Amino acid sequence: MKLLLPNNIRTSMRNHLRTARKREIGGMLMGEEIDRGEFRLVDFSVDTESGSVGNFTRDSEIHDRHLSEFFARTGSNYSRYNYLGEWHSHPSFSVQPSLADIHSMQDLVEGREGVGFAVLMISKLRRLRGFDCGAWLFIRGQKPTSIEIIRERSMDIKREA
Repeated sequence: MKLLLPNNIRTSMRNHLRTARKREIGGMLMGEEIDRGEFRLVDFSVDTESGSVGNFTRDSEIHDRHLSEFFARTGSNYSRYNYLGEWHSHPSFSVQPSLADIHSMQDLVEGREGVGFAVLMISKLRRLRGFDCGAWLFIRGQKPTSIEIIRERSMDIKREA
């Protein structure tokens, strides 16, 4: 699987991380299926209040509203635009998932109907305006695997009416 990460999304995440400083923040990832196994990140939600220095648990009400607005903007074209997974920051740790992160994502794909796979992206700031991230694919009944992130310079998304 490949995850395309446009510059505007990366810049927006970086700005949220800068504001949060040492607190973990995060939310949901929404994407566009470009090709089989290739997705472009087109939107994300962010909860800047729920995290602490070493933990993040998102407020589902805020994020569910963001997801509904995303579906409205994309014409509810679920076969092309949909929920991809979750993201959060590790400002004081590596961008590798913790054991708690892995269990949370496995619970997500194993416990809900209709969520056969989900992506977890973990990000952090680096010195001098840098941005580091890693992503993992969680599939029902399988072990998580690292996925390739491809940075895009610009994003050209055509919204459907």
